[in-house]
Amino acid sequence: MKQTLIIIGYLLVITRLVHAQDELCENCIEYTLEFTDNKLQGSSLQFSGYDVSMLLPSDFSDDSLTINGLFETIQNHDIKGEFIFPNGNTTEIEYSLIPYNDSITIFMKTSNGWYPWDKLRIENKKLIFSYDYWYCPPAAKADLEILDICFDYLKNPAYWNRNDDRKCEADESDKLWSLFCAIKIASIKKYGEYNHRGHVIQTARFVIDELYPNREYAHTLMDFNNDSSTKYDDIIKVLAIVKDRAEKELK
Repeated sequence: MKQTLIIIGYLLVITRLVHAQDELCENCIEYTLEFTDNKLQGSSLQFSGYDVSMLLPSDFSDDSLTINGLFETIQNHDIKGEFIFPNGNTTEIEYSLIPYNDSITIFMKTSNGWYPWDKLRIENKKLIFSYDYWYCPPAAKADLEILDICFDYLKNPAYWNRNDDRKCEADESDKLWSLFCAIKIASIKKYGEYNHRGHVIQTARFVIDELYPNREYAHTLMDFNNDSSTKYDDIIKVLAIVKDRAEKELK
């Protein structure tokens, strides 16, 4: 079944690539990776110095560098890599395969968010792909449960922490919740881990930006939470809109 899934996904990817190579989306970054020493590594023209790597098994070779070969390797091995910042800091990447846009693609899971690869292709023995750094995953039933937990955390103004520092240990121990920490801790309770670009928290960013387009917050949830003009009812309004959108999407 897994091998059939991979082959179907491969054929769908090739079909999409043959028909069109669309322009990159507004928030998309394109990467070009080269294979050497059992590792794919490269960077983006848009963000020079921000490298991505993928560590491959010792038996992976130039001949294996096909879409199908890469899919099979990721399916059958625990493939990891690194996102490397210009200052030399790194964060681990975990790779897997997921359904995406009526096809199957490579999924890049990092501490900064989880991203599906798009427009995946191989040209001149180089792997090229793009990903949307503002990607919001589809809503799931668990996201409604996350929101219900958030409403419970913030059930009245006495439980709202209006001085967020994005360090959530104190919020959890004191039972005083900023908007960011309520979503983060609720997400961990439901999913067992936190995705910085998960559906609830990403949609909350979108809603805040739509409601307050001229404020240009650097850290959207924290800055909105701490804004002197933000009231408790504004926090609840954002969560209510996020829940309404998730419910409509799930229908």
